[in-house]
Amino acid sequence: MIVLMRHAQTEGGAGRCIGRTPVPLSDAGRERARHIVASLRSVGFKRLCASPAQRAQDTLDPLARVLDMTVETLPALNEIDMGKWDGLPFEDVRRLYADGYAERGGHFGSFRPPLGESFMDVADRALVALNELAHGALPVLVATHAGVLRSVLCRVTGHPMDDLFHFKPDYAHCVLLRSGTNGLELIASDVSPDDLPTFFDSNS
Repeated sequence: MIVLMRHAQTEGGAGRCIGRTPVPLSDAGRERARHIVASLRSVGFKRLCASPAQRAQDTLDPLARVLDMTVETLPALNEIDMGKWDGLPFEDVRRLYADGYAERGGHFGSFRPPLGESFMDVADRALVALNELAHGALPVLVATHAGVLRSVLCRVTGHPMDDLFHFKPDYAHCVLLRSGTNGLELIASDVSPDDLPTFFDSNS
């Protein structure tokens, strides 16, 4: 089983276009990262992986220390690259890139900001990495981002990428995938860390 977890809560990103821009975990996020240890330490993860973003690494660090495991870095599961928009306040994006901002509103899946990537691009790179993980040691826990989770959920369920905000992954909640006859299949989404062990009990 592959468990994709959105990183814990951050601070400093409100009102801004945050993709690769660094934002730290908030106090609540750091507390959440410590709390998930009690829920997940007995699951039996064979690998812990994370996006290169510090917020993803910091989400798994407490669990990794308790399990005496190393968090592997997976660049393909980093957040969407918003190019020249990354880190800007949304009001500045609307002012400086009015045409592009309007275009993005109608084509969320395929639109690329200047020097950035689209959510379709994100899905393409993420699915390559996830399929590689599916053929390795399992179960694996991966700390990643909302944009990645939304893109992957669209791809594995067939939901339109332009409607990716249909999916609303919460901080530190999980998406569960497994390898099926036609590729990766969705087991469950929006699973809290406290509920995650029950999925392993039922599949043991």
